[in-house]
Amino acid sequence: MGFKVREFETSEYKEELLNPKRVIIISCEDSNTEPAYFNTIKEKLSADISALIKVEVVKKEAGASEPKDVICNLENFINEEYDYKSEYDDELWLIWDREKVKSRKENILAVLPKCKEKNYNIAMTNPLFEFWLLLHLVDISKYNQDDLFNNDKILNKQRFIPNELGKILGKYTKKSFNKKIINKNNIQKALEQEKLFENELEKIIDNLGSNIGNLIRSMLNL
Repeated sequence: MGFKVREFETSEYKEELLNPKRVIIISCEDSNTEPAYFNTIKEKLSADISALIKVEVVKKEAGASEPKDVICNLENFINEEYDYKSEYDDELWLIWDREKVKSRKENILAVLPKCKEKNYNIAMTNPLFEFWLLLHLVDISKYNQDDLFNNDKILNKQRFIPNELGKILGKYTKKSFNKKIINKNNIQKALEQEKLFENELEKIIDNLGSNIGNLIRSMLNL
């Protein structure tokens, strides 16, 4: 796979590598936390992204955030700017949460055949992306797994995992991503702790887990 115009500013890459050999395109369910997370990796850890790789984070379109919408945003982006060819090895990634809604599981299962057919990679967290963030910051073994998995609302009406992030960071909201989360040590910690939970996509649908690490390892030389 490849795309039409491979012209990028030389400041981001070695001069002799103006055209990256691989492009990673990421389409997120959320318009705040997830794009901010991946864009912060690009910003703070650019030295750990190979000069052979270009990372693009698709801007989320207004409206619903079901898996089919995440796919639609990705396809709108690539259809406007990319012309796929087999000699390239680009990666298309879809990022969404499992959430605790019955219809959500049905919607995820409905799009899996298309994702497989189109070779779209899926990075999913159960119950939500903030679980992946928490893995960066704490010894996750100290938590009760039912508390993490259920992610119930607590006294301040915030759910358990975002509330824990708020305790650690001083404040946590989806609209104000804390860039302090992102450094190599924290990411390596998250990658190791993720292995303690479900990592296979089909199993994450029904169990506490994440496979975000697959995308991170593809992006970074850690």
